[in-house]
Amino acid sequence: MNDEDLCKILTDARLAQFGDSLLNFAYSIALTETTGLPRGTKIQDKILADAAAKAGLRKLLPRRVSRGDVANSLEALLGHVWLQKMITLEEIVVCLKTENLDPSKNFSHLVEISLSKLKQQS
Repeated sequence: MNDEDLCKILTDARLAQFGDSLLNFAYSIALTETTGLPRGTKIQDKILADAAAKAGLRKLLPRRVSRGDVANSLEALLGHVWLQKMITLEEIVVCLKTENLDPSKNFSHLVEISLSKLKQQS
């Protein structure tokens, strides 16, 4: 997959909206399984934007984008790879359950896995 095609995925608002729901659900599952208590939560854009930057997504986006747009790129990527059956919900949850003091590292690792799977498909 070339950078132009990847940029189209990363800036797709519908994929970002779907990916937002998917990640919030997966993160809620991970927290529930980790704590043993039912949890429903929304991931902060700051965490996702930090993760996207750590994983190198920021450099694939247009120059002037907001933190929210950077977070949306991560959500769009995850939505895309899940819809293409390149990653399962279980794989996402396992990645997010990894104990880490900085949750953005888990999301960054998830982006790296997703990008790797996209490259394998091309």
